[in-house]
Amino acid sequence: MQRRILVACRDDKCRENLLKLFSSKGLMVHSVWQDADLLMEVLERDYDVVFYDLEISNLNGDAFKMIKILRRIRPKLSLIVISNDSSKEVGGKILQEGITYYALKPINLHAMTEALSMVLKQN
Repeated sequence: MQRRILVACRDDKCRENLLKLFSSKGLMVHSVWQDADLLMEVLERDYDVVFYDLEISNLNGDAFKMIKILRRIRPKLSLIVISNDSSKEVGGKILQEGITYYALKPINLHAMTEALSMVLKQN
């Protein structure tokens, strides 16, 4: 069974790097750069993992609302969060939401590969 990965990232370079990386590993990868497209993808397709950039959300600046929505739509969905924000407040919220992995920008592609491998082994 081929694994399905969704990359939801507003940053073109970040999104393109993740697409190339995971495609080269034989994974089925799709990407979006808007929160509405993210919701449609998760509603229409069953993804194993979503790489979610907190900066993608337009929900009144509260990206954590999107995480809650995604969890309601697909409770077992594995989320890997990417962000520019290294504050304790954001880190605490991420822990509360049960996020699988949290990465700070600029992303390390090796770390993303390791995080994805870890998540896929758990599923």
